[in-house]
Amino acid sequence: MCSEKVSWHLLNKDMKKLSYQYVEKRNNHPKNSEDEYFWLRDIKNEVDGPLIKELLSKENDITKDYLKSHSSLENQIFEEMKSRELEEYSTCPYKHGEYHYYERYEKNKEYAIHCRKKIGSDIEEICLDENELAKGLDYFDLGVFDPSSDHKILAYTVDTNGSEMYTLKFKNLETGEIYNDEIHNVAHSVSWYKDLYSVVYVVQNEDQRPFKVMQHNLGSADDTELFTEESGEYFVGVNESLDHEYIFITSNGSTSNTSYYLSAKDINARPELIEPRRDKIEYYATHKNGYFYILSNDTHHNFRIIRRKIGSNETEEVIAPDDNIYINDIECYKSFNAISYRENGLPKIKLIFNDDSEHIISFPEPSYNAYSGDNAEFDTNLFRYDYSSLTRPLTTYELDITSKKSKEIYFKEVPGFDSSKYTVERVSVPSHDKASVPMSILRRHEDKLDGKSPVLLYGYGSYGMNVDPAFRSKILSLVDRGFIFAIAHIRGSSTLGRFWYEEGKFLKKKNSFYDFIACGEYLIQNKYTSKGQIAINGGSAGGMLVGAAINIAPEGMFKVAIAEVPFVDVLNTMMDSSLPLTQLEYEEWGNPNDKEYFDYIKSYSPYDNIEKKDYPSILATGGLNDPRVTYWEPMKWIYRLRDHATDHNPKLLYMNMGAGHAGASGRYEYMKEDAMIQTFILKEFGIES
Repeated sequence: MCSEKVSWHLLNKDMKKLSYQYVEKRNNHPKNSEDEYFWLRDIKNEVDGPLIKELLSKENDITKDYLKSHSSLENQIFEEMKSRELEEYSTCPYKHGEYHYYERYEKNKEYAIHCRKKIGSDIEEICLDENELAKGLDYFDLGVFDPSSDHKILAYTVDTNGSEMYTLKFKNLETGEIYNDEIHNVAHSVSWYKDLYSVVYVVQNEDQRPFKVMQHNLGSADDTELFTEESGEYFVGVNESLDHEYIFITSNGSTSNTSYYLSAKDINARPELIEPRRDKIEYYATHKNGYFYILSNDTHHNFRIIRRKIGSNETEEVIAPDDNIYINDIECYKSFNAISYRENGLPKIKLIFNDDSEHIISFPEPSYNAYSGDNAEFDTNLFRYDYSSLTRPLTTYELDITSKKSKEIYFKEVPGFDSSKYTVERVSVPSHDKASVPMSILRRHEDKLDGKSPVLLYGYGSYGMNVDPAFRSKILSLVDRGFIFAIAHIRGSSTLGRFWYEEGKFLKKKNSFYDFIACGEYLIQNKYTSKGQIAINGGSAGGMLVGAAINIAPEGMFKVAIAEVPFVDVLNTMMDSSLPLTQLEYEEWGNPNDKEYFDYIKSYSPYDNIEKKDYPSILATGGLNDPRVTYWEPMKWIYRLRDHATDHNPKLLYMNMGAGHAGASGRYEYMKEDAMIQTFILKEFGIES
């Protein structure tokens, strides 16, 4: 055994001396189980305690030592990533009131500078410089950036440690004054009243659940409570209609919600119910011309759009549901509505005009990502949308609703990138039960399908969230070294509609894992690669996917597994109702207090199913302040893997000591983490440069 691999075994041995006095027994059901590493989250060893930080620092040192021999490669990859990002550039300006707003980046600076110019003027006004706000901080995230309706006051929220507990602040955009009004522990959703210096915001409780909506009048110390959600199964959010007539309060679960509205022109208005909560029914409302337009799955799992006059209970169907069309969103403008939907697994946008005529925006590639862009004006003759693919960098188009013609108004330049060198494919993969799983593939034209290419296979597959094949400049460092990059659009996502999501959750969760493994098998059978030449990657619930896949897949199928902030200790987490997401998550995984769900979750939870067998080379990452996937999940998982694995492949942990779920916050620091991950992959594949 080489010396660089001895240290983590010694560390585990030292830790075992402590671990067994903290064995935790789960007595909720007849089959008790023990967790020898439960102590890592014991109250006596809380995150601020010296023992936990010492252990995590040792883990980081081990990871750095392991990669030290490839430090020049790691630096080379980082410089490649930097070279594909213009160090100085501006985002596409968008019209909002009498201004054009945009973000600007300067050389060697980590964060955005938020700017605006009055329409018709070349004079730039700096609204907020994130670099100034982030000085001296290891982590910084700007949540809300929202000017008042007269564009004189800016409401913004900041998170300075990755905990997602934001602080709401206010700035006078004319004088630069930062007001004394400062509200802590808020979520990142804030809405202004129209023509008033008042906002509604959402407070998080001690479990970090957004649960209460408050009204704040600028300069006042006494805020007014508007709404409280007592149930731990629901999170609260606020937003306003594009016409700024109404503010909406929504209490969301994973499969049901309820919404309220209040006038955005009257601070004395109180929330009024739109529709009561119903089991497994979701609805989302906006407003136009005295009607609520409501996206709902009340009659069909793929949703429909109805409208209802305010004050009336009678509804009119605007768009009927369709087995083949999954409606995602409706945006209401003065002279048209924009409908975002998915058809055959691909995103589409359709404009429906007030005279009922329609225009569908077409896209040229077989695999791509497209969505509504920055459209801040209710009364407009222009509609913006963004488009990209694995070979097309972010491009913004503007459609003239009179001529129905689109023009490109912004293209994010990627220095050195030549799209003609690459090809994109979209294939259908038969899964274990004959379901056809879409997979997007990026490779170089020059690479032959002879089974010799290494592959990076990426997946997520939870919450109905989609990993669309958007442009990813960072992946080019692997692809240009001969890797094929593939995205598995597995069940648990909503790629093929709502049913695709429902077939990968609750007691059907294992479909996600089988789909992912089937994609790997397809790549082998069709000569994209060969057994033992696949690296797999996923983050958060995608990390759970990675953890489950290496437990289930045939030994030797995967060479490397990258699990970023992985949700791998599923059963323990779901048994702990004190954690911020647990009760909400019952509607995704099931409630393990029910024995049927307990047994099913236990049968796939990556941590609970580690066996005495060979495992791939593994790198897990985490964030010390992560409220979603706590630091101890990847930590426990790696320790137990080291105990059980019969191979000598590395099982490494890297913990960002100043970040949360999203990892490093600055653009260069984020690249450094990506460069570290890619260096680990290349080292395990024996690629030296």
